[in-house]
Amino acid sequence: MPAVAAAITIFHPPSDPDRFGQWLARYLASAHQSNGYVSARESVQASAQLDWAVEVSFRDADSLDAWLDGTQRAAILRAGEAEGWWRRSADLVLGHDEPPPENSGVFLHSVAPGKEAEFVAAQRDLTLTSSAFTGYEGTAVFPADSDGQWMSVLRFRAPGQLAAWMRSQERQEALPRLRGELTRDFAELPRSAPFGSTVRFDHGQTRITPAWKTAMLVLLCLYPTAMVLTKFLSPALDHLGFTQSLSFFVGNVVSIVALQWILVPAVSRPFRRWIDPIDGSSARTSLAGATVIVAGYLVLLGLFAVMA
Repeated sequence: MPAVAAAITIFHPPSDPDRFGQWLARYLASAHQSNGYVSARESVQASAQLDWAVEVSFRDADSLDAWLDGTQRAAILRAGEAEGWWRRSADLVLGHDEPPPENSGVFLHSVAPGKEAEFVAAQRDLTLTSSAFTGYEGTAVFPADSDGQWMSVLRFRAPGQLAAWMRSQERQEALPRLRGELTRDFAELPRSAPFGSTVRFDHGQTRITPAWKTAMLVLLCLYPTAMVLTKFLSPALDHLGFTQSLSFFVGNVVSIVALQWILVPAVSRPFRRWIDPIDGSSARTSLAGATVIVAGYLVLLGLFAVMA
C-alpha cells in the first residue's frame, strides 16, 4: 500500500528482460534521487498472464508529481521507448486523497508465510478467468511491502466492466482458492462516495460508511454553511433585488457545491479512519470520532451565538 502517494507504471512485456531490467534500474534510480522518495517495488514476473509493472512511492502528492513530470524521468522514458520499452497505459496514481480510478481495482493481501508461490499461482489462475470478460486489460501483482502487504491491481476498460467481473459467478467460484493462501481476507483500497462516505470491499461484500456517521459529518459542514448563507448571502441577494424563491434557489446551489466539493472532502480527511467502514468499525473508534464531532457542534453553536 502506498506510504502517502504512489504511481504504478505498467509496461508491455519486454522482448529482452535482461536489458529491460538494466533500463528499469536507471528509471528507479531517478526516483530514488528525487525529493520525497519512499520506496519502489517491481511486480511479480512468475507468469506470462501477469503485467510487467513498477510501483514508486513518495511521501506526498507534490513530491510524486514533481518526479512524474520531471525532465529526468521524461528523458529516461524516451530512451526506453527507443529500446522498445513502451508503457501499456497512463500511470495509475494512488494515495490517501486519490482513490483508484473507477475502472481499476486495487487489493491488499496478507499472504501466509510459505504460501507465496501458491498465492501467485492462484492470482495467475484468477487472471486467466478474468481475461475472458469484456474490457479486461490486465493484472499486476506486487510482492510484500514493508508492512507485509502484497498488492494486486486489476484493470478494465470501463467501470461497468470491472463491476460486472466483481459480481460474476466465475469470480466467486475462484476466490476460495485465493483466500486459502491468506492469513485474513483481502481488502480493496477505499473509494470515496458522495458526502463523505467511504466504500470498501471485504469478504466478498461491499461495505460503506454507516449512515449515522455520514449524517454527523454532513451536519458538521451543513450547519455553518447554512448560517453563513443566512447571515451574509441572503441579505446581499435581497439587496440586489432577487425574489425570495430565486434567492433560496441560489443559496441551495451554493450550499450543495460547497458541501460536495469543498467542505465535506476537507472535513473528511482528519476523520478518514473513523468513516472507513472496516478500519473505523470498532466501538472505541466510533465513539471517539463521534465525541470529537459533537465537540465541533458545540464550538460552532458558541461561535454563532457570539456573532448573533
